[in-house]
Amino acid sequence: MLINYFLMLTMLLLVSGLALDAGLLGWRQIRLQNAADAAAQEGMYQLARGDSAWATEGQAQAAANGVTNGASGVIVTLSNPPTTGKYANDTSAIRATVSQTVNNIFMALINAGQSTVSATAVAREIPTCIWIMNPNSSSNGSLWLLSAAIYASCGVFVNTASGYSLGVDGYSTLADWRTRVVGPSSTGVLSSGTISPSAHYSSASKTDPLAYITAPTPFTCTYTSATTISGQTTTLSPSNFCGGLTITNSTLTLQPGTYIIADGLTISNSSIFGLSGVTFFLTKHNSASYINTSINSSNLFLKAPTSSANGGITGVVVFADRNWVAHGSQGVSLANSTVQSDGIWYIPNTGLYLWSCTFSYFAYDVWYLDNLYDYGTTAIFNSNYSGLGGVSPLQYEDGVLVQ
Repeated sequence: MLINYFLMLTMLLLVSGLALDAGLLGWRQIRLQNAADAAAQEGMYQLARGDSAWATEGQAQAAANGVTNGASGVIVTLSNPPTTGKYANDTSAIRATVSQTVNNIFMALINAGQSTVSATAVAREIPTCIWIMNPNSSSNGSLWLLSAAIYASCGVFVNTASGYSLGVDGYSTLADWRTRVVGPSSTGVLSSGTISPSAHYSSASKTDPLAYITAPTPFTCTYTSATTISGQTTTLSPSNFCGGLTITNSTLTLQPGTYIIADGLTISNSSIFGLSGVTFFLTKHNSASYINTSINSSNLFLKAPTSSANGGITGVVVFADRNWVAHGSQGVSLANSTVQSDGIWYIPNTGLYLWSCTFSYFAYDVWYLDNLYDYGTTAIFNSNYSGLGGVSPLQYEDGVLVQ
């Protein structure tokens, strides 16, 4: 009887010990998975910024989560592109693998002295094509669509935390990779239209990913008074228009470089071709306040510079002066016009007003705006940055876990 008791006690202790080892392995598995997730996201973030040390940065993020490469039997590796799995050979993805060899306690009694625990994670770059940065909107919404459609293979971000953030009426569609809104869904959303997929609310706020770009100021005036181009077919060279520029009933070909337009830009019934790398900088000079840009019944075909070689701003096709602060209003308006462009429309502190327009891309397009009011416009977005060496001009993009 006593022998049976000791045998049962021994078996109980052994089973309890095995359960303890299994529990410890499960705990380690959770730690390694958290580290793999963090490493993949950080590696993707740094790769999207063009940082050649993205793998090291990913390993550092794993270490920040308590799992250090090369310590205590830990191995942390990052690969771009992944070599196996669903995202094999996808250059926009990073796979992080974290493994650790650990000594067992009770499993050693059954000839299992060590176990290897591993975890993997895949993060994929998801560029954001539309940035709406007004922190507070008191009327219809920072992003407001009326009988309008936006189709994007990338993401939409709305930085509005209070007031009305998003308005999509019953005749409108917002279809993108993912819409993120800083404010909660319980307030500030006026939507009877289609948002596909459903928006994510209470997202983290973001800062300006283009804050590193230096505005082209100060500048010397090429033309000191108001300039009008009417009824012409001509080629224009980069110039500084300090009294405003009006273009009517004309066809213009723009030489590469930066065009500084102070005190108002008006384009009507015209076609503008700037396909060799142009940037429009909208500012003020003689006026006490900023004068709106108005484009009506015109066709614009524009490509941003791919480098600063000709004086343009890489990746930026429209740059509104950061000091032009008019939150909630629209300083740049287009009506009944067609736009095809490569580049960023950087209008950080005033908005974009659209009326019955068509927007499309050559390879990529980005709107960075204070706010957007869009009536009857169809806009299509893409994020192919191959012409820029595969690197987005934005200071950072999102690394989203996909596996």
